Parts: sequence; C-alpha cells; structure tokens
Amino acid sequence: MVHMLPRSDVVDQRRSGADEKGKAMADLFNILKVTVGPKKLTARVLVNPGMPLMTSEDVEATARVYYLAPAIAEHMCLGDAGSKFQDCMGHTELAHLLEHLTVEIMNETGLAGGISSGRTRGVMGDDRLFDVEISCPDDALAVGALSSASFMMNWAYLHADQTPPDFPGTVAALASLVGSLRGEAAAGDGAGAGSGAVANGAECGAEDFGPIDTEGASVVAHDDVEGAVFGGAAAE
Repeated sequence: MVHMLPRSDVVDQRRSGADEKGKAMADLFNILKVTVGPKKLTARVLVNPGMPLMTSEDVEATARVYYLAPAIAEHMCLGDAGSKFQDCMGHTELAHLLEHLTVEIMNETGLAGGISSGRTRGVMGDDRLFDVEISCPDDALAVGALSSASFMMNWAYLHADQTPPDFPGTVAALASLVGSLRGEAAAGDGAGAGSGAVANGAECGAEDFGPIDTEGASVVAHDDVEGAVFGGAAAE
C-alpha cells in the first residue's frame, strides 16, 4: 500500500482543533508542509513532543527500520560521521533516517533516475523541527515515498506489535501508481511526467540555503548489505 499525502505544489497540513492535535501527537512525525519545486521536494517535519529525537534513543526501533530496508546502510552520507549512512545511523536525527528511507523507497522503484539524493537540516529555534529535502524527478514519486517512509517509521518506533509494513509491496504499488500517472501525462502531451526533470533533479544544490546538517545520496545499484552494520559498530 502506498500512503500518499495530498498532491499539490504546496501542501499545508497544520493541525487544527483539539481532536486533530491529539491524533497528531499519536504519530512519530507531523508533516506540517510539503513544497514541491522544480528540482526538489521540501517537507517541514515536526518530531512530535514525547517522541525520540535521535535514533540512539530506541536502538531496537532503529534496527527495525534497517531490516525493512537494509540498503540504507550503504547510502553515501556526507556532512556526518564517516562516508556511509551506517557510520551515523545508530546516533542521528530521526528526520535524517526518514530522509534516507524516503530516498531508498524512491530508489527501489527504479523511477528516480541514476541518483536519488536528500538533505536534512534543523530549523533554527526548534530542535524538533526539520526541513527534509528530497530530489524530485516526479512529485507523485517523492510525496508517495515520503508518506510511506513516515508510515514505516511510525510502525517501527510506535507499533512494532502490529503487522510489519510490506516494503517490496509498497515499492511495487508506488511504482505502479507513478507509472500510471506518467502514462496519463504522456497521452496528454506526448511526454511522461517529469521526463525532463529526472536528469536535472538527480542532484539538488544547496547554495540557496543555510548550512546543511546532513545529506545523503544513494546510487540505484546496491552492493550486498547482508553484513552491514551501523552506529559505529564497524570500528568495534
């Protein structure tokens, strides 16, 4: 199942009313706003009060995310400890983990182009607020991957007693949805949706923004990750 957010250029999901606020607090994340630009999607993500901020606060939950998508350990990760995500995965922001899981879901669909990339940075003045940027060759692909990644992490950290998410099934459903949407666009204007943006959006520049806290990238072809470790375990 693909867990989709509403699709628009700017999606504002600020909660209103006591009931909605209570519902939001039951989730790991509150995605306040999603802005889709020509090259990237930017999500303003709140880690809800009472929820862990760092992956090291719940190692078992972090491991559940890893076992859903072990290839994230091999993502190139610049601006943090080491050169791969496995080097910092055991002690990094949950929003950073959300970024990498989103990138991996996009990557596994085979529709994200040669390289999928992302960046996560904190919002000044609130240590629970982050801007997660994802390369965006296709808005439906990026939004669907982000929403599905949020759902998977919600399971890992809050609802591990429930049936685990079907990662391959989610990827397949998202690929089918995006392929269908691209086919509809091709029928309308002779070109698939995002056909020119795949190459242009392969890398998202940061020169227009402030300092970057973390960034990650993943190449489509993965190495074997059966023996992957994270959180500095490789040095022990």
